[in-house]
Amino acid sequence: MGIVVLRTIVMYIFVVLTLRLMGKRQIGELEASELVVTIIISEIAAMPITNTGVPLSTSVIAILILMILEVVLSDLAYRSMGVRTLLYGRPSMFFQKGKLHQQEMKRQRFNVADLMEELRNNGAVSLSQVDYVMMETNGKVSVILNAESSPVTPPDLQQKPEPVRMSYVIVDNGTLVRTNLKRLGLNEEWLYKQLNKERLKHWREVFYLSFEQDSGKVVLIPKEKGGKKR
Repeated sequence: MGIVVLRTIVMYIFVVLTLRLMGKRQIGELEASELVVTIIISEIAAMPITNTGVPLSTSVIAILILMILEVVLSDLAYRSMGVRTLLYGRPSMFFQKGKLHQQEMKRQRFNVADLMEELRNNGAVSLSQVDYVMMETNGKVSVILNAESSPVTPPDLQQKPEPVRMSYVIVDNGTLVRTNLKRLGLNEEWLYKQLNKERLKHWREVFYLSFEQDSGKVVLIPKEKGGKKR
């Protein structure tokens, strides 16, 4: 009995530390790859506890390999849009400004009943009350209410609510998101004009750049160098 208790304590502490090292996202909203790793780790950790014939070191080594693999892949996903898309996929737009994307709903096996449930969970009862409905890469569905259906705030009591505006990421950690650039009808000439305003030569020097479709508002944040912004 003493051996089982000791093994349980050791594996508990080790698994908790491993998950912490893998990042806080591991405890919060899990992507598909993160969920798979978490399930495998839980299975491996249980083996030496329930079966004392299994060496503790074998499970520890296996969990360490999984942790290193997840950390490396997460770092690659952070640096590369291609790797991120391969591991986590892309957000799926189900509804956009009055248009229902039926093929995308079919691809994600997301039916009308699911759609209406998500609307009700977000305080809406009809598609006429929302501007956007999309499934994020972690499987959560985001519902963006239109201006008329958004909750009233103190400023709204003094003036008419501003319309909901969709912001698109153009540059993500030095990577140009060409699909969004094309969707907005923009080109690289426009992009370089934005870079010149910040005295930047290439989008690889940009950490974040977004464009607000309706207002034309641009948010540009350069990459930090040596702990300081350019």
